[in-house]
Amino acid sequence: MAQFPNIQQPVYPFTTKIKDPSLQSEMENGLVLSRAKFTRMPQTFVLKWTALPAGEYAVLRDFYRNTVYGGSLAFDWYYPAVSNDPYSGKLFSVRFVGGDISFDLAAPGYYSGTLTIQEV
Repeated sequence: MAQFPNIQQPVYPFTTKIKDPSLQSEMENGLVLSRAKFTRMPQTFVLKWTALPAGEYAVLRDFYRNTVYGGSLAFDWYYPAVSNDPYSGKLFSVRFVGGDISFDLAAPGYYSGTLTIQEV
């Protein structure tokens, strides 16, 4: 499996979303019935950079375009090192989601942007 490029860590805030597995139905009397639609709760991670050097952005862009073909293939990604966080350094199998990745040339030689990955 491909490995996420070794580039600088994303900036804070670091966003993690957990998908709600429930299915809810509102009845005519106002009561809401719910149950688990599926048992897995994949997590989504939103990664942001404000000053990613152009060389590292080129590596990321090449990885997205030529290695995993956007969201087509899964890859290994390590959660950033964060003290007192049980996920710190944990390996996740993920893929790109949410459509395009978007980066702007924020300053000469530096890009800023966001991408979203999700557990597979």
